[in-house]
Amino acid sequence: MLSSFFSKSKPINFIIVGLYMLVMYIIAYYKNGFDLNYVSILIFLGGFIAYIITMLVLNLITQKNDLTQKSTNTILLFGFLTAILPISLTDPSILLSNLFVIFAMRSVLNLRNGKYIKSNILDASICIGIASLTYFWSIGFILIIFLGVLFFEPKNYRNWIIPVVGLLVVYVLSNCFTLLFYDSFFRMTDYVDTVSFSFDGYLNNGKFFSIGVLVICAIFFFSVYLIKFSRKPTKSKPVLKLIIAQLIIAVTIVFIVPQKSTAEMIFIASPLAIIGTTYLEIDHGKFIKEINIWVFLLLPFMTLLF
Repeated sequence: MLSSFFSKSKPINFIIVGLYMLVMYIIAYYKNGFDLNYVSILIFLGGFIAYIITMLVLNLITQKNDLTQKSTNTILLFGFLTAILPISLTDPSILLSNLFVIFAMRSVLNLRNGKYIKSNILDASICIGIASLTYFWSIGFILIIFLGVLFFEPKNYRNWIIPVVGLLVVYVLSNCFTLLFYDSFFRMTDYVDTVSFSFDGYLNNGKFFSIGVLVICAIFFFSVYLIKFSRKPTKSKPVLKLIIAQLIIAVTIVFIVPQKSTAEMIFIASPLAIIGTTYLEIDHGKFIKEINIWVFLLLPFMTLLF
């Protein structure tokens, strides 16, 4: 049974989820249109590598920080939540940005260990800076770093300055790159994006299904998560709060980005996958769990094929 299979964490599980993600990725590109040339193939391969690495780092985060049980339910949900957003899978820049946001989350959650505090803060801020180069509004996740400092090491004033230093490092290196290859400065006006609360980009019949499924999942999973939150050990609550904050920031980004195409919703997938795993771990019978798994696996095909 699939529920028993994904309740384990073995190499074969990762291979199966990876193949599932590959199928969804190929169908998304096929539906969007794909030119067979060297540049397109490199972009296709680069985007998929970023997609898979994101899944692996997400699993590492959940297992290392005991956010879920030892299973592959989280990465299965990640595959499902990203597959219902096919436009995001064909946008390599946003896949790369999402990958660096996940790297940043890994460094922030490492603060709980009390080791290498400053280097972890610097790593996280540099990752957010790089993420913002490919998709500007991912810079909003810099707030996660400040929350991490607040929860784990707030008394050292240097920790509050390091995120700004990390962003400046990325800005300076970006200027070095543009000066070397384009003989020009990397201007702030070319970097900062605008804000828009217009949702005209979502007024497309092909997007209603994806948005509807994601909204229903977010409301349902988050409600279950909040109920379970009060029962969690006190020492684990700061980490759980960071995951909730990540989801809130991701939703905020969806509201303010000027170009709304549902691709920006990929930032919701990682925290929601962790939150949704709480629901799958509830003991509500093998039959119900089996139906849930099949729904998660098959539902994206309705988005990608119809």
